[in-house]
Amino acid sequence: MYEVALPPYRLKVFLCDDGNWRHDSVFIYNNEKIINEKEIDSLMQYLFDEGFIKDRRTIYYVAERDSD
Repeated sequence: MYEVALPPYRLKVFLCDDGNWRHDSVFIYNNEKIINEKEIDSLMQYLFDEGFIKDRRTIYYVAERDSD
């Protein structure tokens, strides 16, 4: 698991041991009221560009404020 801080968001990246990107997941912890699709796309693009995820289509979940 990787934890990435991209203020105002905190991300956790969970990679599956089998190496298949379809089994990976990203949790986006949102402390703002609203996160739009464009912001999510930007976060996922950053994770892809920096090598945290293998595919931009990796499943993601937006978690409520301060949930863990």
